[in-house]
Amino acid sequence: MTLKTFKVVVVSGLAGIFLAGCASVNPFAKPDPRWADFKSWTKVTEGTEPTGDPSNLLGLVHKGPDGYRDVYVNDIAKDALLGPAPNDFPEGSVVVKHQFDNKADWEAGKNGDVTVSIKAADDGTRNKDNWIWAAGMKAKAGASDFCSSCHTAALSLYNSDYVFTTADFLKKHGSQ
Repeated sequence: MTLKTFKVVVVSGLAGIFLAGCASVNPFAKPDPRWADFKSWTKVTEGTEPTGDPSNLLGLVHKGPDGYRDVYVNDIAKDALLGPAPNDFPEGSVVVKHQFDNKADWEAGKNGDVTVSIKAADDGTRNKDNWIWAAGMKAKAGASDFCSSCHTAALSLYNSDYVFTTADFLKKHGSQ
């Protein structure tokens, strides 16, 4: 094999690896239909100024303590989320967190990021393996040890199946 051929093979291989790694954030993809119309769903944070970190659990995720966040829930999850604990979510539940860097962006509804929690399976237990997550409108949802490691705290703190922003959470933190 000549040096030129070797370079072509190496560059092609590296390009393939790079493209495969970017497949979950394809800028040409359409939003996932499971959450594409989330703004038409029930807005859990309606009537609040959803900012800060009242639980002291955010750290730097979801735009951190200075960010503004709105939470939306599909019809499948609505009763579980808005009802009293225990909050057990049925398969097909989708919760979308629309996040903004600051109040001006939140008020204008621009420059927001989206993270999505999906109850993909229901084996009758509160199990991280029943949930998948996505970071972005066009992202592919999948298992995430990063997301589940924090959302596990919802189990003990709010008697909720991996979801924080329940009616009891909002009541406890003065958001409802």
